[in-house]
This record gives sequence, structure tokens and C-alpha cells, in this order.
Amino acid sequence: MNVAFLFPGPGSLRPGTLHRLPDTAASATVLAEAECEHPGGVAELDTADALASSEVARHVCLLIAGVAGARALTEDEEVRPAAVAGHGAGVFAAAVAAGLLTLSEALRAVRIRAELLERAEEPPHDLSIRMAQHLATVRRRPHELPYVTCTGGKCLSGDANGVFDDLAGSVALPARWTEMVTALRESGAQRWIEMPPGRALTAALKDAENGSVRAASMEDLGIAVAAEFARGEPETPPVDHVPEEG
Repeated sequence: MNVAFLFPGPGSLRPGTLHRLPDTAASATVLAEAECEHPGGVAELDTADALASSEVARHVCLLIAGVAGARALTEDEEVRPAAVAGHGAGVFAAAVAAGLLTLSEALRAVRIRAELLERAEEPPHDLSIRMAQHLATVRRRPHELPYVTCTGGKCLSGDANGVFDDLAGSVALPARWTEMVTALRESGAQRWIEMPPGRALTAALKDAENGSVRAASMEDLGIAVAAEFARGEPETPPVDHVPEEG
């Protein structure tokens, strides 16, 4: 069963996000690595106050949650996706899942992205240029998985530079959701799983696609059932609400 991994934006974050991650070895390793890389640790980043006041906290939490969820599925449950896609700032977790960034590189990049947005002294286009300048210093690697761009809705499988352009452009450009969905369909993915921390993309897919896409949120299913779902076993459970997406 071909499955796509979807990585939501920061609008899906809620207090306690990092305390609801899958209880697996791979997820714990992600948290430990992030703890070493992030100044001051990550234990307090998912409090209500931190998420409300700090763009850095939101970006780092979002990245950790997405990568932890993806690694729990790929490493602990041996689920290999057919493609990955991120919405908004979720692109960085998608790039890690696709093998184009290490977690350490992604943590540095999202901190820079967050700091640029917090200062917001330049027009969005200039923020994107500064993001691109940082990413130009990061090593290019071959894809491990196809990556669907957020800003263009293209499925890339041998174009690391194109992915990095998407990462930089995500600071200033809107997500092209309809094009992303089309590209994911064309990748051959039959079931789609939304990584922590959200379920907004799952709900949007169900509303817009009239049930033609089988999509589910890992937060709703839990890691064990999410793995079964990825293998084609259970049907998608209903999702009754759509949190704001960012």
C-alpha cells in the first residue's frame, strides 16, 4: 500500500505537543537529539505561554513533532512512504523525512526562519532571500523519497536545489494546496497520513475530496493503528473538526 506523509503547519500546534508524541524508540531519539541541539532544551517549548509568545518555540516544536512521528512510522513500524509533503513551515520536517536535511540542519534552519519572521523588518520577498542565503550553505544530498513542493505543487525526486528553493520560498509564498494534492495523487499514494501535531490537513482532504482520498491523522489513530492504516488494513476514522492551519 503506497502512503504519503503530510506535515502540517504551526497552526496545528497545541500546548503539550511534545508530550503527546509516539512512545517509540525512534521518537525518543528525535527528542534527545533536539534536546542537545536546541539552546536551553525543548522541555518547555510546548507550554501555552511559549507557543503564544515565541515564533522559535512554534517552529522548533512543529519540526520535532513532525520528524518524531515520521521516524516512529519508518523506523519502528517499517512504513516507507511513497512521497512526503509539508504545508507552510511543515516543509522542513518533510525535507528531513525525504533525506535532504538532517534534524540538526533543520533545527538551525527553522530557528533562522522563526527569527526572521519575529523581526519582520523586511518585506516577505527579502526574508525569503535571507532564508535562501542560509540554505545555500547546507550540503545537498540525493533524495531518499519524493518531495512535493508547498509553493509550486511539484513532485521532486532528483532535485535537491528545487526542494531548497521551496524551503526558502515558504517564508513568503502561500501554500498551493490544490496543486499539492494533485501531485500527491500522481505520486501513486493511496493513503495519506498526517504527522503530529495536527489533523487539519486530514479534515481538509476529506471535505474537499469527497472521500476519494483515504487520509488520517496520527494523533487521532495512534502509532500502532496508523501503521496498520498505512499498510491498508483499517478504514479512515471520522474527523469532526478542522483546527486552524498555519
